[in-house]
Amino acid sequence: MTGPVRRYPNPWVAVPVLAATAIGWFIGARVARVTCRAASCTSDEIVWGLVGAVVGFVGVLVVSILVVRSLAEWAELSEEQRRPRQPQGPPTC
Repeated sequence: MTGPVRRYPNPWVAVPVLAATAIGWFIGARVARVTCRAASCTSDEIVWGLVGAVVGFVGVLVVSILVVRSLAEWAELSEEQRRPRQPQGPPTC
C-alpha cells in the first residue's frame, strides 16, 4: 500500500495568483491612503489592503484554474483525435 501522492502547486497557477494578491494588497492600501483624512491611517490601509488582496487572490485563482482545466481537456480531446481509430466488425442487430 502506498502513501498519498504529493502534489506541488502548478507554477502556471501559483505565480499569477501570488502576483494578483500582492497587487490587490497594494491597490487596496493605496486607495485607503488616498481616501483617509486622518494623519495616521494604518488600520484602514491594513483592512483595505487585506480586502484587495483577497479579491485579487480569489479572482485570479478562479480564472487560472478554469484556464488550466480547459487546456487539459483540450489537450485530451486533441490526443484522442490523433489516435487512429480501430476498425470495428460488421454491425450487429
